[in-house]
Amino acid sequence: MTCFLLVASSAPRKKKLLELDIVRAAAILAVVLIHATADPTVELPTDSGSWMAYVAVNKLSNFAVPVFLLLSGLVLFYRYDGDWSGRQAAKFYARRVKQIVIPYLIWSLFYYLYNQWVVSPANVRLDVADFASMLLWAETSYHLYFMIIIIQFYILFPILMSLCQRFPGFRLALFPVGLALQAACYAYSQWVEPIPHSPSLCVTYFGVFALGGFIGLHYERFDEWLRRSFRWVLPVAVLLGCGFMLLYQLELSQRIFFDNVWYELLFTAYAAFAALALIRLGQLLLERQKRLAGWLLSLGAVSFGVYLVHPAILTYWKTRVIWESNRMLYYHTDIVGSFVATLAVPWLLVWLYGRSRRLFRRAGKPKLPAGDGA
Repeated sequence: MTCFLLVASSAPRKKKLLELDIVRAAAILAVVLIHATADPTVELPTDSGSWMAYVAVNKLSNFAVPVFLLLSGLVLFYRYDGDWSGRQAAKFYARRVKQIVIPYLIWSLFYYLYNQWVVSPANVRLDVADFASMLLWAETSYHLYFMIIIIQFYILFPILMSLCQRFPGFRLALFPVGLALQAACYAYSQWVEPIPHSPSLCVTYFGVFALGGFIGLHYERFDEWLRRSFRWVLPVAVLLGCGFMLLYQLELSQRIFFDNVWYELLFTAYAAFAALALIRLGQLLLERQKRLAGWLLSLGAVSFGVYLVHPAILTYWKTRVIWESNRMLYYHTDIVGSFVATLAVPWLLVWLYGRSRRLFRRAGKPKLPAGDGA
């Protein structure tokens, strides 16, 4: 990795990085897997093969959130490197209010009411003060904390981008500085006093976001390095993921405990190397498996919508779809069914929503008179 860490490059020619949509598809698949397999990891006996399999799938999928944050940093710095100004900063904030803050408020209200309806349809109420108090830390649904983290990074991004533009040394130091901030936050929380709401603070993930930003600033050199290094990057990612998963299996089944620092180190390293491996795998799929790549591009393109909608489908499945049987086959069918429904229904809904918007947009455009379209 050092060969591209040490070289500063000029602003690359901007092109759409299709491989990142494939990484998004992998990350949203992992998000749905985490939530769909959460119950078996606490419901099944820890000495059973089924429990071990579910824990393996659940923990190996834990790269999802940091990979999404790494991609956010990568795309932002890639997009605005060489094209940044005070005017761009104003446009950036306005665009993010529309794309992130407003959807966050809408979906927070939706889940505030929806989760009440699921429990008791006749007792849904809107307490404005209660709802407002839950917004700061995304307490209306378990998955919305990600939006709080993203909003924090968006607030900080113009500052970071300006520093990268003004100070060439900061461009090279972006990843080490971000990693140091993340490590300092962890050390303070672990050995001084716990930091309230640390899972929802951007500093908890600053290292992976900064790594994504550094890659975005030097994407052409990174791409050259990754193509040469993939032969060892992929095995390292697999080994780190297996090590992270085994820590949990040993703790829960064998009562063998490890210091929390090992979980943090493996979690961060696994997410970083998983992102690198997935980027290259995305490139290879685009080159060699175009049909599969097409499906994954479709999922990646709607991943944000799937993220917003999927907990509603999963909650409905768990509370309304009842399997009256003690047989393990029915239990496994229930879990697999919940995963398929939780992925497929939001994917279809978001795809239909996007298609209908494009049709309305096309229908609203005035037709040019003959001869005026040249």
